[in-house]
Amino acid sequence: MKTILVPTDLSPMTNNALSVAVSLARSNKSEIVLLHSAIQPMPMMAYGEALPITSAADLAVFADMEQEAHDALQRFVTNPAYAGVTITPVTLTNGEGLITAVTDRPADLIVMASKGASGLTEWLIGSTAEIIVRHAHCPVLVVKEPVANFKPETVVCAIDVDDRLKSPHVYPFKLGSRGLHQFLYVMTPSDNRDPDGVREWVNDFAAQQGITNFELAIHGARNVPEGITTYADNVKADLIVLYTHGRKGLYHLFVGSVAEDVLNHASVPVLIMQA
Repeated sequence: MKTILVPTDLSPMTNNALSVAVSLARSNKSEIVLLHSAIQPMPMMAYGEALPITSAADLAVFADMEQEAHDALQRFVTNPAYAGVTITPVTLTNGEGLITAVTDRPADLIVMASKGASGLTEWLIGSTAEIIVRHAHCPVLVVKEPVANFKPETVVCAIDVDDRLKSPHVYPFKLGSRGLHQFLYVMTPSDNRDPDGVREWVNDFAAQQGITNFELAIHGARNVPEGITTYADNVKADLIVLYTHGRKGLYHLFVGSVAEDVLNHASVPVLIMQA
């Protein structure tokens, strides 16, 4: 893992993501790109068919915003807690939104902070983290709280017995001293799968990943996201691993994504792998 991308809105929550990214960078000898997208003022129309005009006042305001963003990024970069790790601050001023900038920029891992979304906001637009997960080209690690020394040991990997998951996965960092070994399948009241069939699928999945020593828990719950977060809390997990197909558009609106529901409500970091 060479490059870790940390998107930021310059809020204090940036340190939640940076603390984890720095731990990973130290362990993997990686570099961090701290990315912020500055929003340019919209040009005004003098009249209906006129060309857009950006006033001198608008340019001055944007220059001040750009300087403030630069200063804020420098404060993060020069934090003594992050000493010894290369953190490159990048401020985009080309009008490109943060989500587009993040999903288009080369990286081996995206680490981002999120407080999640809830209620009507979650249903209508979701959180920024959800949107990035949906479009990301690499694994995404979503962090809720700062972790001083991120070295997960109790890792829960939730699976949904989808054959598309059986292709080998390259994980961006070490998943505990034993590697990936704790699998979870959530059985809902409407799920008519045979538990023995689930065990057989997981055996095949583990063999495809080269995993020889593992455990499988089949946990009953009224819905899958609730089952995952409840089980993770019960075993005191310090990382949840999920797979997503990055569903978009109308299908996503009606069906949603288990991964996005979990990252909105989980209390521990969630690693999202693209299936």
